[in-house]
Amino acid sequence: MGVLTQGNTQMLAQAYFNNKRVPAAVLAAMCIQDMFALQRPPADCMKSWDAEHGMAKSRPWRTLRYAYLLLMVLAFSLEISTIFVSTQVSTQLATSTWSPSTRLLGNLSLVDFLVRDFELEYTIVRGHFLTGLLSFTIAQALRVRYALRKYRSLGISGMCCLLTAASGMVCYQTLQS
Repeated sequence: MGVLTQGNTQMLAQAYFNNKRVPAAVLAAMCIQDMFALQRPPADCMKSWDAEHGMAKSRPWRTLRYAYLLLMVLAFSLEISTIFVSTQVSTQLATSTWSPSTRLLGNLSLVDFLVRDFELEYTIVRGHFLTGLLSFTIAQALRVRYALRKYRSLGISGMCCLLTAASGMVCYQTLQS
């Protein structure tokens, strides 16, 4: 990417925040669409099995459904926060209400520049986006477990696959910090 100059810092920083805003909006839409999926009555094909195994009155399964709902609400809220902060910073950069630090840009990378001049916004956008994505992924793991409750081993396997993906995201994010 080369050395940052006064002319390209605003453009690159604005692109960074815009590139976080779009996936956050997609994820927020997915969260709001599926937020109450496990609060509905079970499908007809599962009603007799659920009644036979006492699923409707089972405290662990109710807890799982409520945990799913809370994780989806959390993911939605975090992604909306990401969208809001990204939009505010992008607008600030686009309308030139931002003035760079008086220090020279020198050989700073874009991340160094963002941490220097937009530390709070950079941290909020990065942290909220990842935390929202993790909340969404964990909620989907719970949903897989619930959907495959009739097939215990398969449900646990599916849930573990999604939890492995979530832990991979955390490891990758930690290595990139």
